[in-house]
This record gives sequence, C-alpha cells and structure tokens, in this order.
Amino acid sequence: MRKNIKLRVKNLVRKMGTSNPMQIAEILRIPIVYTFLPDNILGYLTRPLRRKIFVLNNKLDEREIPIVTAHELGHALMHDTLGYTFHTDTVNYCCARSEYEANIFALYLLSYSYDIDPRLLQAAPRYKDIMTHREAHKILCHCINKL
Repeated sequence: MRKNIKLRVKNLVRKMGTSNPMQIAEILRIPIVYTFLPDNILGYLTRPLRRKIFVLNNKLDEREIPIVTAHELGHALMHDTLGYTFHTDTVNYCCARSEYEANIFALYLLSYSYDIDPRLLQAAPRYKDIMTHREAHKILCHCINKL
C-alpha cells in the first residue's frame, strides 16, 4: 500500500493548526525526553506500556531538534513499531522503507516552517535508494541553517 505522505502532512498541519514538530508532539501528548545517546543515534521512538515517547540525543543542537522530532513524528504517525528491530550500532531501523518514509515526512513537515527549495521537495521522493538517513539529516540541517 502506497502512502501519500505529502497529503498526510498537509492534513496534520491543518488539523493541529501548526507545523512546529515540538508543538505537534505536545498536542498529541507525546513527551520528548533528552538523554545521553551515542553520537551515531540522534533519537528514537519508544512505546513503553503502549505510550509513545520520543527519546532524543541531548547533544543535538538547536537546529537539529525539530528535524529529529519531525522524523520521529513520521514514525509515530505512520508506522507500527512491532516487527522492527533497532540496532544501536547504526542510525537506521532494519526496515529502510520506514526510515525513508519518516525522512520524507520530516521534509514535508519542515517545508511549512522553513524555506526549503521546491526542487528538493520534488526530487527527494525519487532518491529513496540513494539517500541514507544521515545524508537526509545533513540536507535538512543545511536547508534550515540557510535562514
């Protein structure tokens, strides 16, 4: 089943009345916890007792927090975490497709708040087999840093 991520983000922003990932998490009552994580792990979604929690690396800088939060929102709203294994030695889940979808979700969500080149918004969905999670993060940081 193909997901229309762009439409999902548009509907989310309309429904929440904001495109700020931290505000959306707050409205959805998803707490954000900052803790020490290895440098190669930016954050992850966990569900103790079926309650969603975002765990973010406490070394993230100010511009990285909305990117990682938007990415984790993509997982929280589009993916069932059952069946996925998180490896601490990588920044990816075993399922590369879910990582790709979360990256695209973050890109579309952040495009409402930041001036992201429309060419990137059109090109990104076509490069799912080329762009890694880390590369997508760097591109988003670059787009946000230009402001």
